[in-house]
Amino acid sequence: MADSPYIVEANPQNFQQLLDASFQVPILVDFWADWCQPCKTLMPLLAKLAVEYQGGFILAKVNSDEHQQLAAQFGVRNLPTVKVLKGGTVVDEFMGALPEAELRKFINKHRVRRTESYRQQALGLYESGDIPAAINLMQQVVQHEPDFYEAVVELAGMLIQQGQADEAETLLMAVPPDAIDNQVVSQLLAEVKKARLQAQVVGIDTSALEQRLAENPDDLATMLELAKLRVAMDEFEAGLELYFSVHKKDSQFQDGAGKKGMFSTFEIMGAGNPLVKRYRNKLFALLY
Repeated sequence: MADSPYIVEANPQNFQQLLDASFQVPILVDFWADWCQPCKTLMPLLAKLAVEYQGGFILAKVNSDEHQQLAAQFGVRNLPTVKVLKGGTVVDEFMGALPEAELRKFINKHRVRRTESYRQQALGLYESGDIPAAINLMQQVVQHEPDFYEAVVELAGMLIQQGQADEAETLLMAVPPDAIDNQVVSQLLAEVKKARLQAQVVGIDTSALEQRLAENPDDLATMLELAKLRVAMDEFEAGLELYFSVHKKDSQFQDGAGKKGMFSTFEIMGAGNPLVKRYRNKLFALLY
């Protein structure tokens, strides 16, 4: 590993070269010292991953005792300290010896991916409207780098657009917590739920449901069907009001379908929608 082209002994003489190189590839600068026991735990892991990722990042090792000026320049106060250089500047850092799983997660945020150019091609195909070709190429990206979670999430979004909600959900559920922005994953899972809902209401005659309900305002089954249709059409308030009416008339109807429909709609809308708070309050008010 010591002879790896991806591991460098950094010093004041070659550091400018490393800064220049950080415009093409992330540089992980590991500040260490002989007397530092955690350094001896961290360094072999960093070296192992530098070799494994084959140029996804460069590991630059700085002996802080020998090169105190460099350590001071980067404000290093504890060892080990690892700083990530991109574009000539520090963009991230951590202190202490991370476990391998946490270290991989940290590095994966910054590493250069072998399949990045193909990912960009897939995104270009998607933007141009050739979604099947985009999906095919992005599937190859994910197949070659299963932990490229940005690509996994993008592929899931494309599959949803093509009506492949089950496949999209399988991908999204396999994304580890905190590997990607949780809000992004939650939003896509909400889109999966909405896509399934839309598939269920294809061909339903809205006017027929409305007429049936007008003739019998207590027809809870019809009310549920119409609520589902309203939500699928993005008429969230109308759908929620119908679900709420079912729950208010008979909270046990079809195993609590009114309340379940409301909570499912909340997920589709997202917690930030003011209708969610309003209808949660209406449910709460029924209890008192």
